[in-house]
Amino acid sequence: MKDRYDLKKDGFCGRWFEGTTNRDKVVIAIPGTGTAEENMMKLLGYIPRAGFSMLVIGHSVWNEDLPSDPIQVPLDYVEKAIALLKQNGFNHFAMFGVSFGARYDLICASMFKDIEVVISASPYDYITESVKGITKPLNCSTITYKGKDLPYIDVEILHHNLLGDCIKLLFAKGYGTGNMMRWGYNSCIEEEKARVHCENITADILLLAPAVDDCWPSDVAVPRIEKRIKEAGKVKRLKTVIYPQGSHIIALDLDATPDRKKKMQSMLTMEKKNPVACDKARQDSMKEVIDFLTDWDISG
Repeated sequence: MKDRYDLKKDGFCGRWFEGTTNRDKVVIAIPGTGTAEENMMKLLGYIPRAGFSMLVIGHSVWNEDLPSDPIQVPLDYVEKAIALLKQNGFNHFAMFGVSFGARYDLICASMFKDIEVVISASPYDYITESVKGITKPLNCSTITYKGKDLPYIDVEILHHNLLGDCIKLLFAKGYGTGNMMRWGYNSCIEEEKARVHCENITADILLLAPAVDDCWPSDVAVPRIEKRIKEAGKVKRLKTVIYPQGSHIIALDLDATPDRKKKMQSMLTMEKKNPVACDKARQDSMKEVIDFLTDWDISG
């Protein structure tokens, strides 16, 4: 395996870290929105430090070959990555993601049976449209497969009088600039065509979410996902952890990126309200990730 993979040459942008004590367990990690390449390596560094192999696949921001935002991100990246890993003798694959990456992982796990474990932190279970920045809707899906958009729902507020809705936001009970994104996603009309079919997943699943999510409805989605998975009865190992005082940013080593941590603490309502509790939730959730991967049985 190479240390670095290129979109034009290899079919995906990626960074490879070969494991030590848990080398045969490969974690395919998908970033969230707006995280530069080197920051992502720091945020995820705790996974290879625990001995696991890790392939981080970039979808935006990293370089000039990728868009500035998650726009029509191909699921094909993971398909190509798994094929490559198999060619190099790796056969056991987990997926890990936070926010956008968490939803992307669930979609992959619902479609690709090679995935044995999925760890999804602050996910949403509906595919939404691509947005440039936080205000410009692009009328296309955030996710594609084999060159075609997966069905998606609009972020409705962006198709209306945005200025008027922003004024409403400032006066809406429970909302403000610290959870502006949640205001936007709450405007989505959840249609069945765009739902992530979590009931098709057969992989072991760890679901993590804050009790109140400032960015999108993971707090609503996770109990819903858990219910569907239990009803389907296809998953042997399922664990859900809700963090009463956590924020959207969980299961990432935010202390490794002080500038980004400062930014999150200045932006998100939950981070402003109780930064100590948010830090503890991150530490606890990182331990949950490592414990879940450690308990992953690849002997059979």
